[in-house]
Amino acid sequence: MKNLSKVAILGAVLAVMTGCSTVSGFLGKRDNGSLDYLSSKKAEPILLPANQQSAEFVPLYTTPTVGDNQLQLTNEAGKQYELPKPPQVRR
Repeated sequence: MKNLSKVAILGAVLAVMTGCSTVSGFLGKRDNGSLDYLSSKKAEPILLPANQQSAEFVPLYTTPTVGDNQLQLTNEAGKQYELPKPPQVRR
């Protein structure tokens, strides 16, 4: 019975410690690089020569032509989708 309680206490302590981020600093030996962005420096912008030709633009999907039945996105006042005002709350 005494050993069972020790195992239960040890298991509870280990379960609590696995979720604690301060313990991972002491016990965690692996650095997966997930926080490398914190020490990053701003890079210089890429400068291309002015006379360099670029590749031809080829769209992946064709854009359909809009017919007479297009969706009207404006209301009577000429504004696009305006949310209704919320109801007044009485106090």
